[in-house]
Amino acid sequence: MDPHLAVFKAVADKRSFSQAAKSLHISQPAISLQIQSLEENLGARLFDRNNKRVVLTQAGKTFYKFATQIIELYDQAQKEIAELTGLVKGKIKIGASLTIGEYVLPKIAGYFVKDHPEVNITINIANTEEITRHLLANTLDIGLVEGPIKHSDLILEKFMDDELVVIVPFDHPWAKKDFISMDSLLSQPFVLREAGSGTRQIMEEKLMECSVDYEDLQIAMELGSTQAIKEAVEVGLGVSIISKWAIKKDLKFNNLGMTRIENCTFNRNFYLVYNKHHFLTQATETLIKLLKSNELTSILEAKL
Repeated sequence: MDPHLAVFKAVADKRSFSQAAKSLHISQPAISLQIQSLEENLGARLFDRNNKRVVLTQAGKTFYKFATQIIELYDQAQKEIAELTGLVKGKIKIGASLTIGEYVLPKIAGYFVKDHPEVNITINIANTEEITRHLLANTLDIGLVEGPIKHSDLILEKFMDDELVVIVPFDHPWAKKDFISMDSLLSQPFVLREAGSGTRQIMEEKLMECSVDYEDLQIAMELGSTQAIKEAVEVGLGVSIISKWAIKKDLKFNNLGMTRIENCTFNRNFYLVYNKHHFLTQATETLIKLLKSNELTSILEAKL
């Protein structure tokens, strides 16, 4: 396939030469040269560049329609040939929310690439809103998120379970208890994720179901990442509630302890989401099959 087409589509989708260069892992001058060459060959200007914005011209909009069709046909040809040869190859662009992207997806991706070394996986860790936007713009192949997304163009499927648990320092008395009371939780300094995070949202919802407002917590601090939460808890700055997947290694190496709250469960689903209008390559479909398989939990529990 003519590489000019991929460059053109990247600039059109990103609306930025610099962002297109970043996504394609080539220099911005190289992007500019390829677009210039394409415009010379077509005899038409494809982009207007004003005030650092890149906008498709009318000719650019027309060319975008055909370039997209050509790229999809090329992908379809690759997919059918892969089915004939049994070789899975290509690129998969995944958007993942923080907990999944940091603590779940790397092991899945490692397992997948070990079986399919011709596949290159790119992971973009972002919030659900940003992932949704990229899926609708067809700049991601799939998204893996911590909460449901509602959009008529997106297909949403559960791919695994999650549970939020109470985490404490390793030598905390709760570390030896299977359950604690809600009153006990409310009596301790609490380290909270920042507003807008998926973990905080589900925690607040589940607390409300147990007739507790999150403001009843003795909030000691708010932090912007799961890793920061774990480190704060480890040094005794408070307790917290985070995904069980985020503390697998910490429990193994005795960095943290965990417990649960009596009569108050914090279960949720992780979701696979993709655009129903986006062409799925053989590589992407193979990964989706793995994500929906019964072996996923054993993969996460096993050593690579």
